[in-house]
Amino acid sequence: ARCLRPGGARRRCQLLDGDTAAFCASLVDGLAQLESTLLREEDDGDGGGGGGGAVSMRWCADAMRLVKRMQRELLVMFKKADVPVGSAVSYGGGGGGGDGGGCWFEHYMQETAALLDFCNAFKSAVSRLHRYCMVVDFAAQVGCAGGWWLEEEPGGDDAGAIRHRLSDVRAAVSEAERLGRKIMSSSSGGGGAGDDDAGGMVVVMLVAKITMAVVSMFVLQALTSPIVPLAADVDDGHCTLGRAAAVPVPELQPWRESLSVITDRFPRRPGVAEHERVAMVVKSMMINTKMEGEEETKNGKQEQEDDHVELLRTRSGELREGVEMFDCVLDEVFDEVIKGRNEMLGIFRDKALTLG
Repeated sequence: ARCLRPGGARRRCQLLDGDTAAFCASLVDGLAQLESTLLREEDDGDGGGGGGGAVSMRWCADAMRLVKRMQRELLVMFKKADVPVGSAVSYGGGGGGGDGGGCWFEHYMQETAALLDFCNAFKSAVSRLHRYCMVVDFAAQVGCAGGWWLEEEPGGDDAGAIRHRLSDVRAAVSEAERLGRKIMSSSSGGGGAGDDDAGGMVVVMLVAKITMAVVSMFVLQALTSPIVPLAADVDDGHCTLGRAAAVPVPELQPWRESLSVITDRFPRRPGVAEHERVAMVVKSMMINTKMEGEEETKNGKQEQEDDHVELLRTRSGELREGVEMFDCVLDEVFDEVIKGRNEMLGIFRDKALTLG
């Protein structure tokens, strides 16, 4: 890539050299894996683009594993990089003045705080799914085929909170894109090694923030469906965050394309595949209950009910297993973020003491 100096002269852009390039390449590989599993689920009938579809709990767990790995690699990079932590390294492209938007350390703390907020939202969604499993299990045990025990919680407060969260995500990503364009289109006059390292940290933070926001939002939408109709928050019922990412640095194009592919393939009205399988069994049970079944013998009707109850137990077990797996991964993400924030605060403290 080539960057223009304010005076018009070109200089070699070092923003994606070494560790920063490796970080972006690793992220592209992870996004490609997510996309390939999303495609397989679409072929299997569990998900897909178009007007509907569902994603599995395994896909949601894999998405959060990617976020966890990204946080770990981010921390390793920051610990290796010898760049200032104070206002001397701002998002304005060099000095700390103007409307640069804060140093990369502040951006890291903001990004991880947003991820912790997502984790809390995920925990609420997981609790809701756990409660659903308990109700379904109880219904299967007592052989209840009525419909009252299947009804989802209305979740009015949840819907408002999720809409607000999605709005915050879009605002955060838009701000990251604005700062990214500002950085890439202007450069400081110095152009020393420290500036290049700091610039690389900024690029990595922008990429990490946008990726975390988009992937986490997709998982949140799937887990909370149908509490929040997607079309109420996103144009034409489809997320545009991935496609909206501005990429003025050519080396970032593979990352943008990978994020865009997932955005295009992700269902417009997502759900959890295991949850939908349970709902299908219950719907069948409800229909059979409403039928008089005059043509059926008593034994035949009982056998059919037994088959439905057994299938319900199986599907509920699959949902519970998926929810528990996701919950474990979520705990790992939370621990990774807390560890990273604590270590980053230690780095900040050490540098402040050194400078002071």
